[in-house]
Amino acid sequence: MTAKKKDLSIETLRGFAIIFMVAGHIIGGNPENGMKVADASGWRYFYFTFEYLRMPLFSVISGYVYSLYPIGDSKILKFLKGKARRILIPLLTVGTIHFLLQHFVPGTNEKFPLTSIWRTYIFPYEHFWFLQSIFLIFVSISLIDHFKLMESVRNWSLIFLAGVLMRYFIHPETDFFSIGGFLNLFPFFVLGCGIERFENLYAGKKFILIPLIIFTVAVVLQQYSWFSKLELNPYEANILSLCVAFPGIIVLFYIRKNISLMSKIGYYAYGIYLYHVFGTAGSRILLSKFGLDQDIIVFSAGLVFGLGVPVVIELVMEKWQITRRLFLGLR
Repeated sequence: MTAKKKDLSIETLRGFAIIFMVAGHIIGGNPENGMKVADASGWRYFYFTFEYLRMPLFSVISGYVYSLYPIGDSKILKFLKGKARRILIPLLTVGTIHFLLQHFVPGTNEKFPLTSIWRTYIFPYEHFWFLQSIFLIFVSISLIDHFKLMESVRNWSLIFLAGVLMRYFIHPETDFFSIGGFLNLFPFFVLGCGIERFENLYAGKKFILIPLIIFTVAVVLQQYSWFSKLELNPYEANILSLCVAFPGIIVLFYIRKNISLMSKIGYYAYGIYLYHVFGTAGSRILLSKFGLDQDIIVFSAGLVFGLGVPVVIELVMEKWQITRRLFLGLR
């Protein structure tokens, strides 16, 4: 296979995605997590504004990058063995370390009994749910591509629509191996595949006006729901999230440019995803020891350490074969 030059504009998008993800985890999804800010605060508003874009953007980028190097005629088991090394080994090793530190280190927001550690490997646990979900996506997409079911725009559209319908109608009672996250992110991964494979469809300036208009209207509705304190039921929130994420991400891919700093951050995005909590939680606990609990200081320090600490960890871990494999999933 001919090597393809890394698209730094895609790495730039990945850089923005990981920053928004880290920022969201610093703030916390509810008043009991992260910075423990009130629901009516500006911090919660910031979290809410980017909520529909953070993980979907990651998934679209994953689908796009996968389509640069699809499974093709390769053996499915060989392909999945590589994905298991990259995804499931860090799920076990980093997930275990995270669980133990969360249990034993004073000042962490949540603690679970040691007897429940096994649940972290087969049920959603903290941010590691994404690793489970993305592995299920790779299993599904490898089968789809092995049987060449997504080679035409028509077939891609049908699979994309099926993913959207599954996301809307299927809500498993038991979230085994983060199947709920799989259903949530699968159509976004498929969208990324489509953007790469049928890029000519997205090239025209006239075409991009359609998703731009839909995105603008959806964001206005999202903002209205916040300021009017309108409570959306899960089905309404599902539709609104799709109307924000799908066209918004298409527009982002259309206007993407290489921004040097962001592309460098994007290069380390996976390591940042795995290890960012060590920097964010660690800085918050350290600041509390010195009585520094102002939100802006906690957030700023969390963002710097949440991005910087994982980069240092990755640079150290990649030096030795055993640590590369166990803690980064690399060859």
